[in-house]
Amino acid sequence: WMARLGYATNDEGDAVGSYECGAAIITPLYVITAAHCSAEHVKLPLLEVRVGEHNTETDPDCVDTACAPPVQDIRVQDHICHLDYLGGEHFQHDICLLRLEEPITFNDFVQPICLPVFKKIIDHNFEGQYLEVAGWGRHNMGLDAMFGSTLLLSVKVPVRSNFFCNEKHRGETEIFSTQMCAGGEPGKDSCSGDSGGPLMTPYTIGSSTRYFLVGIVSMGPKQCGADPKPGVYTAVTKYIKWILDNIYE
Repeated sequence: WMARLGYATNDEGDAVGSYECGAAIITPLYVITAAHCSAEHVKLPLLEVRVGEHNTETDPDCVDTACAPPVQDIRVQDHICHLDYLGGEHFQHDICLLRLEEPITFNDFVQPICLPVFKKIIDHNFEGQYLEVAGWGRHNMGLDAMFGSTLLLSVKVPVRSNFFCNEKHRGETEIFSTQMCAGGEPGKDSCSGDSGGPLMTPYTIGSSTRYFLVGIVSMGPKQCGADPKPGVYTAVTKYIKWILDNIYE
């Protein structure tokens, strides 16, 4: 369900020049990401979504003679961002749906992540639990590390209370009930380039255990993993109605 967002090299560009954000597949025609990653809020046009990637330097990705299918690059038809997202230093309602021009082909390596639509998971308090965040963002704590990872990486980060988070981010930003915080441990954090990617967890409903999308990478300290401030995520459970209201097949 991991996806990368491809941006043009300039305002008139029709070719992808860079991948700056992550996203998660939720249906064959939709991925979900952060509003600050969308075409309305970045300087470059958002052209396409790439799925099926693991190592950015190889296509297809292979282990010995076993290979995954090639990546799928699909153009973005429309972006539906939350109308109350203001941009700038305001990260409340940092959520956006990207509708694709053609459906994603699912296979053993490309599948959607589950949305937390069940009351049991919507009401679940994840505070103190470790959830997983993944992406191709920077993995070096230094400010001089400009480039993201060539491999899809993941790390488990502890969910913090919003009270704790507000204390840590005091004077910089306010954390709202529609947001959640995770991280603050040395060397473990989402980072630049991971924005829009999923904060997720395996969860058992009935007899079935599946991965559910719990948060979307929104903002965090500049020195990822070196600063005791937790990262801030859009709490997906607070936006289920908005998501379902804005998806059409």
